[in-house]
Amino acid sequence: MSVKNYPSSLPNLREAGGLPASGGRIRAGLLYRSAVPHTIDEPLTGWLGTENITQIFDLRSTVETSRLPGFPETLQTITRTRLPLLEGALAVPSTMPSLEELYLPLVANHGGVWAKIAGAVAQSNEATLVHCTAGKDRTGVAIALLLLAVGADRDAVLADYAASTAALSGPWLESMRTMLAAHDITMTEKMQNLMVGTSIAGLERALDLAITGHGSIADYLLAHGLTAKQFEALGQRLVSGS
Repeated sequence: MSVKNYPSSLPNLREAGGLPASGGRIRAGLLYRSAVPHTIDEPLTGWLGTENITQIFDLRSTVETSRLPGFPETLQTITRTRLPLLEGALAVPSTMPSLEELYLPLVANHGGVWAKIAGAVAQSNEATLVHCTAGKDRTGVAIALLLLAVGADRDAVLADYAASTAALSGPWLESMRTMLAAHDITMTEKMQNLMVGTSIAGLERALDLAITGHGSIADYLLAHGLTAKQFEALGQRLVSGS
């Protein structure tokens, strides 16, 4: 992955560029992931313009977006699309699922969401940013499916997913603790693990579910609405031969 001067107002931000893939590497400057921004400031808007990001996918539930708006519907030349996932699952702290319980239903029940994102990336001439609240779980599934569909190295994809724990620990976690306290919610150990923890085993089980049911990640996306033409374009767009 390439290293850039990322805006501090967009936590857990990185791109997929540079990850090894069959026949080459994932192209730089096309696919980004992050947490939700707590503020839209000048360094952030300037960075979005410099990186030619024209579409943003927000995977947060309506409860999460009500607490923190994040990106506006339109910003400069950028269009934000909300694809709410885990509706209700994160609303009541005492009933929050574990990490291992999150990923299987995301793959089992939301193939159309991932196919829609894949198709949009394939058809875009510019860059895409995918985010949820932490940029870790829903975003992790999205990025993993897109990259593995075009032949990215599985170990590299999983290592990229796991990098979120270090990126989110510290200032970001403290900001979330403060925000929850403002809503009279005390962060428990389980909540903290859900916010910054990662589970490679849990993600792998979900990915294997897609493969077992459809033969490959690519076939999983094709079965849920990605067209053959879009899939071909996705590979051409994301994978560089050098």
